[in-house]
Amino acid sequence: MPRLHALVVLALVSAVMLMFTLTSGATFTAPTTNPSNQLATATLAAPTGVSASVQNGTTAHLSWTATSSIWASGHNVYRGTNAAGPYSQIQQIAGRATVTYDDVPGVGTFYYVVRGYYNANGANWESINSAESSATIAALDHFTFAVIGTQHSGTAFSVTITARAVDNTVVTSFTGTVALSTSSGAISPTTSGAFSAGSRTETVTITGPYVTNETITATGGSPSKTGTSNAFTLSHFHASTLALNNHTGGTAGLFEVSDTIVLTFSEAASTASIGTCPGGTTTSLSDLLENDANPDTLTATGTAGALNVGTIALGNNGYFVSGAKASKNNTCAWSGGNTVLTITIVAVNNTGTVPGSSTATWTPPSSLVSAAGEAIDTAQTPSVTAILF
Repeated sequence: MPRLHALVVLALVSAVMLMFTLTSGATFTAPTTNPSNQLATATLAAPTGVSASVQNGTTAHLSWTATSSIWASGHNVYRGTNAAGPYSQIQQIAGRATVTYDDVPGVGTFYYVVRGYYNANGANWESINSAESSATIAALDHFTFAVIGTQHSGTAFSVTITARAVDNTVVTSFTGTVALSTSSGAISPTTSGAFSAGSRTETVTITGPYVTNETITATGGSPSKTGTSNAFTLSHFHASTLALNNHTGGTAGLFEVSDTIVLTFSEAASTASIGTCPGGTTTSLSDLLENDANPDTLTATGTAGALNVGTIALGNNGYFVSGAKASKNNTCAWSGGNTVLTITIVAVNNTGTVPGSSTATWTPPSSLVSAAGEAIDTAQTPSVTAILF
């Protein structure tokens, strides 16, 4: 009987201890007696308001509201590659005060949950999962250029190129190089230096003709991606306009004394390369040849030191009526910082009248150079603003 009484007393004591443990909270439940963690998940509140967003193109930034269980030890962060899991723990954050975490998982869509945890007194408890939030880290999709303004052929300038994801965020992980090419002309270098944090500023030089829609294309990455700059003007010394102006009181359609030929260049010309006019003095120096052709033309005589204007085709015949005759002793005047040459006709020969306006063209000589020494771009066709009317 004494032994039976002892067993009964022991059973009563055990029952009381069990009731005390259950009513005092999960804090004192050892993991060995709660392997399923059911009691912990029922009493340890999950974090709320979990949000994942992409920053800097490569980082998933997580934020949440701390577990409301003030006795929790902190938070565990989990990541998965499929919605609703499975998840793997990627970080344990001690303390309830820290409610953010930055993850750099690579490229793809990633799913995150956060759990509250308690690990004091030998316990190893976690709450249930928070609500899930996802972030998509995009791969390199394209390159962009900072806006490029007007540039000059043969003159170095800088371009800034940036690696972008499909949502146009910077792909800071891109540290490769890109191949460079242009829509016209030749660019140097043809390969950039290495990018840093997704961006590269490169000094380049383009040598090519005058164009108003030059572009630069960058190609790089694996798989290969591209990006093209805005269209910009690539300046090159060239002839811009030609005007053959009838003098006041002159006869329309007749090439005559006091008419003017006005040649305009894109930038300052080397006056020496176009030659000189005698300035109205009476000499034997021939400035221009009046050519009876189809169409009639005005050309340089080829005489050393004389005008070197190339060929002006008047667009019709009948202006000149008998072979090739010299026009002598014309006057010249530069203006506009040596960008405009005005030739005033002093002497003419064998001229006729052409009724109605004609369409002239001007082909400058390849020997013309700018004041800076750049050869003229003969591929450009100057516009004609007037022809004797």
